[in-house]
Amino acid sequence: MFGRTKSDAGSLEGKRFKSPNAYVIIFFIMAAVAVLTWFIPGGEYKLDEAGRAIAGTYSQTESKPQGLWDLLMAPIIGMVGSKTISGAITISLTIMFFGSFLQMMDESGSIKLFLKRIANKNQKNYRMLICLLVVIMGALGTIEGAYEEGFVYLLMFMPIILALGLDTMVTVMIVVFGTQGGCLASIINPFATGIASGIAGISPGTGIVFRIFIFIAIMALISFYICRYADKIKKDPSKSPQFFRREEDLKEFPVAEEEDLTMSREQKRILGIFCGTFVIMIIALVPWSALNESWTFFSDFAAWLTDIPILGTIIGKDLVPFGDWYFNELNVLLILATIAAGGVLHFKINQTIDIIIKGAAGLVSTAFIVPLARGIQVIMTNGLITPTILSYGEQTLSSLPPIAFVIVCLVFYFILASFIPSSTGLAAATMSIMAPLAVFAGIKEEIMVDIYLMALGMAKMIMPTSIVVMTCTSAAHINYGQWVKSNWKFIAAMFAVCCLFLVVGVAL
Repeated sequence: MFGRTKSDAGSLEGKRFKSPNAYVIIFFIMAAVAVLTWFIPGGEYKLDEAGRAIAGTYSQTESKPQGLWDLLMAPIIGMVGSKTISGAITISLTIMFFGSFLQMMDESGSIKLFLKRIANKNQKNYRMLICLLVVIMGALGTIEGAYEEGFVYLLMFMPIILALGLDTMVTVMIVVFGTQGGCLASIINPFATGIASGIAGISPGTGIVFRIFIFIAIMALISFYICRYADKIKKDPSKSPQFFRREEDLKEFPVAEEEDLTMSREQKRILGIFCGTFVIMIIALVPWSALNESWTFFSDFAAWLTDIPILGTIIGKDLVPFGDWYFNELNVLLILATIAAGGVLHFKINQTIDIIIKGAAGLVSTAFIVPLARGIQVIMTNGLITPTILSYGEQTLSSLPPIAFVIVCLVFYFILASFIPSSTGLAAATMSIMAPLAVFAGIKEEIMVDIYLMALGMAKMIMPTSIVVMTCTSAAHINYGQWVKSNWKFIAAMFAVCCLFLVVGVAL
């Protein structure tokens, strides 16, 4: 499926680099936490009306060590929930239905054809082409977490970039920095923002406006950096670190002649459904009334619509207005969009259902990470050690000034992301602790989600644990050491920009 299927990238990744298995990592973390419940004292905090711990109210209680049965039951409880733990089933369903939606998009071929048309249409102006491709890659990263499939985009763009007199480094920069820059500012990415926000106990739409500004700034920075590098190579090709194999690259990635890039009427409509779905998703997730109490248009419209005799009953009295959507509503949107796309493609309903099942099946492994990682929270909660750990954090990290706190957390998350490059696994394994810790430090939960996104995005731009880095550099015959040497200064600048945004976020 588009963005999630195992392709040549997957086989190359398997040969060149094997990333840490998220299941193994999370299970050992869960087991280690269970062991800790035998040694860390139990504790509790007084809670406010929202159910969040109140700083300075910690008191020690009797410990409750977790045994083998508790360890085995934790992921199950993490999926279905309990009196004290919300179930991860809605998040897992969102991931699988998103897979169904992407599978349908892939069946149409419209997205890939659209990308090729954009590249060919703007190939005479390399600066414009670079900016357009960076933004498109960023959009794919910020809305669907484009990552492993970067190898596919690389093969699509490489012939055109080389024909313009640029080098393979430019193409890899566009794909890696573009997609992961989008992930760094994941506006609505369900695999990162959705999961992290769900665990933090906030809506995926909380902080979405701030992330939109971050996305714009990051895309501008990446485009400027790549264009400057391209200008240097265009002026003097010998300055390229890949100049020594220029002729080999041109032979390996020749420009396709007379390729038919005509989009059918159905493919254009599918592209419209793809874009429209994410526009609706963004509008529906923005907490309008939280931004301005007088912005009640969507809630007023929903109330008016459901109050219409007969029609309101047919639609349903429990219609959720835009601005109040959560994972359940996103699931409905994804199902409807997938079915609508199947109708546009003239698929029979059985064929559409088969695609829905196939797409969901492709992301079952990702969806199962969430309840497994939620098991960590289950063990900590049932073992009564979460308040004790939070109390330690309250006395150490949270005692730092807010600005120092967010920068330390950014470094901490970058280190973790270098070893756990899974957006799902990293969020699920850490956010249940880091979000409450942020509250103790006087930082909003959405800022901690932003810290997690920034660190993960930067780690996947440069670290050897990043699949997109290793597959793309290998395909382009760029030595990994050369990739780091050429771009470490840019990553340092990116870190500084992220710190600046975090300072602004703290001040807001």
